[in-house]
Amino acid sequence: MELERQREDMKNIKYTELLQDVSQKDFSRVGGKGANLGEMIKAGLPVPEGFVLLADSYKRFMTANNLNTEIDNMLIGVDNDNQEKLEEASVKIRKLFEQSEIPHDVLIEIDRIYEQIGSPEAAVRSSATAEDLPGTSFAGQYDTFLNVKGKDELYKCVKKCWASLWSARALSYRIKQNIDNTGLAHGVVIQKLINAEKSGILFTANPVNGRRDQILLNSSWGLGEAIVGGDVTPDQWIVDKKNRYIVEENIATKEIMTVRKEAGTEFVDVPEKKRKQATLSQEEVLKLLELGEKTEDHFGFPQDIEWAFYEGVFYLVQTRPITSLYPIPEPEDVGKGLRIYVNFLMNKQATPEPLTPIGEDMIKKAFTGIIFNRKARKKPFSRLKSVAGRLFVDVTELYRFERWWDKLANNPTDMDPVTTRALLQVLERNKAELLKQRKSLIKSVLRLLVKMNPWLPIFMITSIPKVIYGAVFPPDRAVAKAFEYGNNQIKSIMQKREKLQTRQEKLEFIERQFTAFFYYVPLGVLYYVTMSLVYIEKAKKIMSKHMDDTSELNKVEKAVSHNVTTEMGMGLLQIAKNLNRAGVHPTLDNPEVKQFLAKYGHRSSQEVDLGVPGWKENPGYIINLIQSYINNKSYNEGIEKFYRDMEEADQAIENITRQLKEKSARRDARRVEILLKKFRKTFGVRELPKYILTKAFSILREILMEIGEELQAEDRLDHKTDIFLVSFEDIRSGEKLQKLVRQNREEYQRELQKSLVPRVMTSTGETIFSVIEDERNDTYKGIPVSPGVYEGPVKVLKHPEEGSRLKKGDILVTTATNPAWTPLFLIIGGLIMETGGPMSHGSVVAREYGVPAVAGVREATARLKDRQKVRLNGETGKVEILSPE
Repeated sequence: MELERQREDMKNIKYTELLQDVSQKDFSRVGGKGANLGEMIKAGLPVPEGFVLLADSYKRFMTANNLNTEIDNMLIGVDNDNQEKLEEASVKIRKLFEQSEIPHDVLIEIDRIYEQIGSPEAAVRSSATAEDLPGTSFAGQYDTFLNVKGKDELYKCVKKCWASLWSARALSYRIKQNIDNTGLAHGVVIQKLINAEKSGILFTANPVNGRRDQILLNSSWGLGEAIVGGDVTPDQWIVDKKNRYIVEENIATKEIMTVRKEAGTEFVDVPEKKRKQATLSQEEVLKLLELGEKTEDHFGFPQDIEWAFYEGVFYLVQTRPITSLYPIPEPEDVGKGLRIYVNFLMNKQATPEPLTPIGEDMIKKAFTGIIFNRKARKKPFSRLKSVAGRLFVDVTELYRFERWWDKLANNPTDMDPVTTRALLQVLERNKAELLKQRKSLIKSVLRLLVKMNPWLPIFMITSIPKVIYGAVFPPDRAVAKAFEYGNNQIKSIMQKREKLQTRQEKLEFIERQFTAFFYYVPLGVLYYVTMSLVYIEKAKKIMSKHMDDTSELNKVEKAVSHNVTTEMGMGLLQIAKNLNRAGVHPTLDNPEVKQFLAKYGHRSSQEVDLGVPGWKENPGYIINLIQSYINNKSYNEGIEKFYRDMEEADQAIENITRQLKEKSARRDARRVEILLKKFRKTFGVRELPKYILTKAFSILREILMEIGEELQAEDRLDHKTDIFLVSFEDIRSGEKLQKLVRQNREEYQRELQKSLVPRVMTSTGETIFSVIEDERNDTYKGIPVSPGVYEGPVKVLKHPEEGSRLKKGDILVTTATNPAWTPLFLIIGGLIMETGGPMSHGSVVAREYGVPAVAGVREATARLKDRQKVRLNGETGKVEILSPE
């Protein structure tokens, strides 16, 4: 009875559809290519006639031949760590497909619909139901067959398309993206073959620079295989979509092309006279632009289109979204002309990672918190843009004036120098557009002041006495005042917390305190020691009048006093030393470890994001780090080096003073001595604001978790920590948040995997990840930030939690560093960073520890490989490759 019912069900299953009868709603039945082609036909685009073999036909084939169980057995233990085993499994699976038979009921439908379209020579293309999903890209992983003649060849190619779902590339990709192999299915598109005289690829946005106002068009002779497979260098055009003119044209020498043969295709030489001839006229380029725009308008997203040309007609044979484009900043600036945005946290905090939803929400609120106008404060800050968990600041109006370009180029700031150079290159490229739209600078400043919270300028004015205090009174008193101010702010926030009763009170308290600690409190601490930031430069200027060599100043910057971050690193070394002497391993029960986490447990690897837990919540990093110090036996050397550096710094001041006196510059010698001693006593306090800020943020995080517990009890969250994956508006909504949490978690995890993040963007979608520089293959150029030359093996780390991989003397290569990385500086021999400048955290700490360092090395984490030997020069900014990877 059951067998009869299954047979009856199979009779009702449809295995094929004509392309014109499918659409996006049929995605799970027909796959990406099939659904897109159906949509294109509905949009009136020129698509060759054809049909699609549905995913159910693949499932029927798998069941009829009992392949699922066999494949599961073949994939046991297969992963990306063993490519040979993966390849072997793929070959076996594909052989299974080749040997298996397509069920008779499926063949009957294929025959019927194939005859219906005239049994033509066909193009047979895979159409995967997992293809082109958000966040995934399967381009080129599945098989296509051209010039397929007759039913027997068609059947073979269909099985090969199905089998390509299990190619080594597709398997490896699914493993990497954590996509389950269970329940996969495959559609197959069969279309009339266009015997193309020329063909190519059309991107309706420029995939190289991200610009949505340009198309990029490739073209070559013959069928499209040669271009898709990279066997020929095609002609290329970049076209301005708005003004409809060709921005760039490159006519290549086209040596080979793909043509039909009796069955299948082959490569042949291009006739000599056509090799350097343009494959498209200007009119044809513009016709393709028109077809591309029509396709993009229909799908509502930039498209990657394959096209063919035969007897005066263009055909579009497939399209898919361009998945590599970085999202456009939101809210979009439509009709406002060109806008330029700078990555805020990358530039200021050297943070390439995305923000959690709660972290992003809080920083946005901090920006709106300084706006005086109440109506404006309720709206998103128009100059702050949200892009894939990163925040970009609109700097367009400021840089419409060239005088600011000079300041940007010639005056070093705490901005990331690579971002600065990238911004200058963008400004220069778009000079005409920017300058024609500029308004009065005075009006722009006045408009900003009207919007600004009046407390900000008042706060800055009232802070002047602190600056004077730090400059006039003895350094010890200024330092004491800075610590007293910071500690009082923490006491205040803790006292106020005790009075909070309702959820609304807690949320409003978090909003107010975050803004205060984000802007005002760090400045309040730093103002007492502001002058310390210029002491070294002042001393150097005086010394230069009398001395040619001022390099001994480098020693003065090492091991300064009152640095909470340095003290944290030294504390870890001392714990490792004590535990090793006692013959025990670090554990959370150890009193010294407990004491350390009580003092520093509020710190983390992303310290401006309330959604990221600190070390006291995730202490594994600290435990592993202490153990690595014990394993490396590096604690004694680290401790001794710090005190040795302190002695060398004091000796350097004596030497400099003596040399100036010997040159009869006694008055200048005294001035320099005072400046350098003040520097040694006050400069370390620059790390205190971040320490105080993160301590306050950890308190705000605890309050959020209290609210999370309430929401969990109300069944609005599954766990209290899920609160960090929603916004304040979501919390206040009263809605259940579980579904939103899942979506936000997936998106956040996806963004965490991205290693390349734009430093600068424009409203056209242009993304600038680095700067244009001339570099040799064996030498990379960066910015010198800590003197010294060092040779050693490279170790590339993305997060400080990977620090246990470091060996003593390794050169640490990473995107950027913050205080969480500092303990690792005690065992490394050198430092290479993609971002940062002379005054960024990693650079300053490297100088203090005497670690040679270079910042601003373009794509260092991608171009340098583990164990590769390099020589870095912290005085010239050069990184030389000494051995291959």
